[in-house]
Amino acid sequence: MDFLRLFQSIEELLYEVMSWLIFYPRTLWRSVRHPMEMLLYSERELRDPAEDQFTDMLSPPLFLLLTILLSHLIEIGSHSSLPKATSPIGQQIMTSDQNLLLLRFVLFSIYPLMFAARRLKAQGLPLDRETLRQPFFAQCYIAGPAALILGIAAILVRAQHPAVVLSGFAIALLGIAWYLRIETIWLRRHSHMTRSAAVRSVLGTWLAAAIFNGIASILIVGAP
Repeated sequence: MDFLRLFQSIEELLYEVMSWLIFYPRTLWRSVRHPMEMLLYSERELRDPAEDQFTDMLSPPLFLLLTILLSHLIEIGSHSSLPKATSPIGQQIMTSDQNLLLLRFVLFSIYPLMFAARRLKAQGLPLDRETLRQPFFAQCYIAGPAALILGIAAILVRAQHPAVVLSGFAIALLGIAWYLRIETIWLRRHSHMTRSAAVRSVLGTWLAAAIFNGIASILIVGAP
């Protein structure tokens, strides 16, 4: 009986993992092509019973995790050299793919977390575990493409050829501009802000998240 339950668990795990081959590209394409629709889709799905949620797409946090994993695999495949860690904990993280992947997932999740909290503040809603869940999940859909773009840009920036480095910076700027544009539209739709006020709010939130991310990276990995 125990063997049967184990076999059934493996069967379900295999099906789930293999289904990602279909639903991950579909979710990525929709998030890039129709980001606003994906934000609304996430909010609608969370109103359904748990067993009926995200049946035709990957769930947002899983999508973000797999995108960061894809970026990590691209980095490994490109044989890009990573920055040297100077702290003991940083050296342990940088020598372990699992630890490095987990750190990147946590650090990049700061962006959807802070933008979700910013939306609640703009709407005058209380900040708690229940109210934060819906906007955070939605944010993961657009954070995924941004993470992939910035991951590829970071690989190019660490190259030796000046033209490749410049292309890396250009890709990063385009990725950030796309991300901030979607955030501005999203914030305006959920608040009474003017366009200029929404732009300032989005820039401030992104800058705060970037500073927090940078400080956390330095404290954990060590100064370059």
